[in-house]
Amino acid sequence: MSPFPRSIIPNTVTILRGLLGPTICAIILYTDHTWFAFWLFITAILTDLVDGILARMLNATSKLGTFLDALADKFLTDPIWAVMWYLGWAPWWLAAPMLLRDFSIAVLWYVDARHDQQAKPTLLGQLMVTFEGISLGVLLVRTPFCDVHWPTVGVAIGLISLGFAIASSIEYAQNRRQH
Repeated sequence: MSPFPRSIIPNTVTILRGLLGPTICAIILYTDHTWFAFWLFITAILTDLVDGILARMLNATSKLGTFLDALADKFLTDPIWAVMWYLGWAPWWLAAPMLLRDFSIAVLWYVDARHDQQAKPTLLGQLMVTFEGISLGVLLVRTPFCDVHWPTVGVAIGLISLGFAIASSIEYAQNRRQH
């Protein structure tokens, strides 16, 4: 028998992703190393793929891992949305609904957990997280590159993510009613 459960490897990757959110915020707020924050964020977002692949390869998927994965996404993205809103790097009308959606989902997670229920990831939710990651990454590009106004591109991609956020929230609410 193994000295530790196989799930410790993908779950550790997941937890580290969540811890990178506040770290990236500190870099954004207290240094002028936005390119470092950008690359750290890209690395963190890519771990969302890595932890899932590891869990499947190690046959270590679990309810805890699924919950930690979604929670780590929130710990990564929500502080960054808040800091970008605070700094004016993301408009309030984009950041606020993204934060409100995650807060609402967290409350519903808590309620569901008290009733021993757990929502399963959906395609809409996964698309929302994908576009959210792309949007935040693009919004972190604070210097001109290829003559593109990256904040505008980031907001446009953020709107796509917001659309998926609204759709996935509706889907989540409908799925809760059926159970």
